[in-house]
Amino acid sequence: MGIHYKSALLSGSSISLLLLAGIANAQEAGPPNQDLDEVVVYGSSVAEDALAPTLGYVPTETASAGRIGLPIEETPRSVSVVSSQQMEDQGAESIVDAISYSAGVMPAIYGFDLRYDNYTIRGFESGVGGVNYRDGLPLRIFAWGGWNIEPFGVERVEVLRGPSSDLIGANQPGGLVNTVTKRPLEDFEAKIQASYGNHNRKQIAADVTGSLSEASPISYRLVGVGRLSDTQVDEVKDDRLYFAPSLTAKIGDNTKLTLLAQYQKDIQGASWQILPSMGTLKSNGQEGDFDYSTFAGDPDRKGLNRDQHYIGYELDHDFGDGVELYHRARLAYNKINYDSAYNGGALDFDSLTSSPTAISGIDTAVLIANEVDETAWQGSVDTALKWDKEFGAVSTQFVAGVDLYKGQSEADLGGGYAGEKNLKTGDITNNLGNILKAGGTTGDPVADNAFYAYVDGLLAPQTGYQDQKVSQAGVYAAANSKIFDKFRLDLSLRHDWLSTETKAKLASPGARAAHESTYNTALTGRIGASYVSDIGLIPFVSYGTSFDVPPAGVTTDGKVFDPTTAEQFEVGLKYAPEAFNGFFSVTGFHITKDNLVVSDPDNSAHRAQVGEVRSQGIEVEGAIELFNGLSALASYTYLDTEITKDLTGKLAGKQLERTPEHSGSFWLKYDFADQGNWLDGLSIAAGARYLGDRYADTKNTVQLDAVTLFDAGVSYEYNNLKLSFTGRNLADKSYISHCGTASLADPSLGLSIPTMDSMNCTYGRGRELRLQLTSTF
Repeated sequence: MGIHYKSALLSGSSISLLLLAGIANAQEAGPPNQDLDEVVVYGSSVAEDALAPTLGYVPTETASAGRIGLPIEETPRSVSVVSSQQMEDQGAESIVDAISYSAGVMPAIYGFDLRYDNYTIRGFESGVGGVNYRDGLPLRIFAWGGWNIEPFGVERVEVLRGPSSDLIGANQPGGLVNTVTKRPLEDFEAKIQASYGNHNRKQIAADVTGSLSEASPISYRLVGVGRLSDTQVDEVKDDRLYFAPSLTAKIGDNTKLTLLAQYQKDIQGASWQILPSMGTLKSNGQEGDFDYSTFAGDPDRKGLNRDQHYIGYELDHDFGDGVELYHRARLAYNKINYDSAYNGGALDFDSLTSSPTAISGIDTAVLIANEVDETAWQGSVDTALKWDKEFGAVSTQFVAGVDLYKGQSEADLGGGYAGEKNLKTGDITNNLGNILKAGGTTGDPVADNAFYAYVDGLLAPQTGYQDQKVSQAGVYAAANSKIFDKFRLDLSLRHDWLSTETKAKLASPGARAAHESTYNTALTGRIGASYVSDIGLIPFVSYGTSFDVPPAGVTTDGKVFDPTTAEQFEVGLKYAPEAFNGFFSVTGFHITKDNLVVSDPDNSAHRAQVGEVRSQGIEVEGAIELFNGLSALASYTYLDTEITKDLTGKLAGKQLERTPEHSGSFWLKYDFADQGNWLDGLSIAAGARYLGDRYADTKNTVQLDAVTLFDAGVSYEYNNLKLSFTGRNLADKSYISHCGTASLADPSLGLSIPTMDSMNCTYGRGRELRLQLTSTF
């Protein structure tokens, strides 16, 4: 894993710049403790501060697209903002759900999986083995300790597409997702929600904020969630306890300090269930198929237990004369205990044992233990100065600063044979070793003994480890200029120093240990320009470079992955109409990245590094809110990916796995208002998400069919009560999200079982229905 977790710290300074700009304006307009004014746009409360609550579907500010916080339409970057209103209307229960209507995003690429927020942007994985960004600071994923963000605790979710190393250092070139935490407000507000859904999902949530007293310079916010839930997979739970307190103190007229903290405890089962391709992707003969509720693991194992906590602060100070200071810091802790067993390869066990009553078809999964005990710590500090200066017809904001990141993780890994499970009856036995030995009998004692020893070694318990230390320091400078009030010019430059120390050994047969330290430096930059016309059309163009250190860990032969670099050319057209509240964009891009890490072409349980990949395409996105209560969202993505250079000699010319060429979405909502009858307060909405044909594997031998998923929502609000019902994948469409080579089918193992299904597959998320009652005060 590399440092592509480093530091989105700079994005943090972009957030703070937006914050302070709004505060400074408010201070000029009124008393020091006066709330920021809201700008009401066609019925939507869209605060000019990108950290404040945002209703509606057309936010005007971004907290992630630049250190200076330009309005979205004027920013020469491609960015989408998902408001808390949109998340609530669409019944989003994860960050992956929240971004599923955004252009360029392929959500949940591994199917139903509660371990991580996993997705790709412009064809590149950004959630698994990578980094999440919270308030612009990185929350890095090391071995297995992934961050799963609670959506009720965030104000908005932002998708920044394209290279962003000039902002935050090491990162994937496809883009990043940044979540903005709910912060204290000065006016008292309280919200309590109770919800119930299918799979016996029960949740209660509360959000309370306000000042300590009427004249107090201190405000607070308390956000909490408690949940008990089953899931679409038998034996798998999704229980959570979440609490996020925060405190803001205004120290005089020019200084503001905000303290942020989070406690999150998750108790989940082994949600990621890989099932035989026979019975999911293909017919399974007389044995019958397996649906998405099938649990292919061992129910006596504990599943996933995760603790993810952090504490941090944000300090902003205005020195006057256009000079402002932004300082951010956070210490985060992530502990994960994962005890499960997965399908390493399914087979027709009756045929293997020559049963006279054998029924054709796959019936048994060979279980492989998957045990992880990991503890990770990471700290981030970011300090920046902003200076506003006018030079005649040119108005420029300069930003310069330094950020530091340090993280370490220690993980003990366990694997090996864990029995075989009859997927029809659920019975677990331990007979495979004896059956294989009997099948290998040749009459030659020497050969037989050698084969017996091989089988014993193959099925023996395996242990491994993955320890990593990461340090990153970056210095940066950026300038955003407004020229003759029409032209925008963005320039940024950043230099990073990265060091890693990795000690790792996979918990699999034949794996080799590795101990390697690396030291790298990287210089990245970006230039972007846009023109703001009088009719709302805003063309823009940009060029940027990025770098990344791939996921931590090693290949089976003990090789540590090499760093990566990338560059992007981007051109687009944005439109912010004057006649109604809306925003539209069309963007074309071309990305080239070297040293791409993909699933090993011979065994998807391992990873391999290839030469170079190209990703290019077109993204179209739009959002409107009209006077009559009608709102709409739409997106379309055309994505052309190709591995152009291949060090393995097996993948040149292939497309990236799990990446559709065509995808899109549409969402339509209508609010009944001013009807003068019981319809006042009623809202109805419906939408659809389309994922085109895509390849399941790096060799492009297995194709997954296109799928369209339908969502809907209805709500009724009366006084301070709101009753809502949402549904995702209403038709309960069963579809395959991911397929890969079974671990026991790895050719290097030399294991040949004629009746084994050498491929595993994973289902996507099924129907999710939620009934929710919200009371506000």
